[in-house]
Amino acid sequence: MQETETKLTTRVITAQDWKDIEQKLTHFYSQVKLVCDGYPITICLERVSQMQNRLRVYVNGVIMGKWFVEDCEERRRFMRPRTKQFRSKKELAKMRRIDKKWAKEWEKRNTYTYYEDGWTSFRSLKSHLIKQNKVIELVVADERS
Repeated sequence: MQETETKLTTRVITAQDWKDIEQKLTHFYSQVKLVCDGYPITICLERVSQMQNRLRVYVNGVIMGKWFVEDCEERRRFMRPRTKQFRSKKELAKMRRIDKKWAKEWEKRNTYTYYEDGWTSFRSLKSHLIKQNKVIELVVADERS
């Protein structure tokens, strides 16, 4: 079996490119390919359920399960961080009425972060990519030899 070598023709992304990408990602299963600090990524709009869609980010064409569990570059750069608390907002409000200082410390200790592979908003995905990556390039040609 022969291995195919992929040559990517890229250019630095501009403000107009971001607008074009956002417009392109309004259609299901349309793909945009980028290179972020050397990582080739593909962004695709996918249906999650009847009324929910997500922008999925594939690194090297895959989403690996270990990225959800292990702290790694792919998770930090491309996955959506979410924070949750063990108590509901209603319970936290009751705790704050009793003692604000204690409630604030309790919130810090009892908050956890988990990661998702789907983004609900293009704006938040774009912001995260810009913050976490120094060089973002748009793939204009994908040639396989």
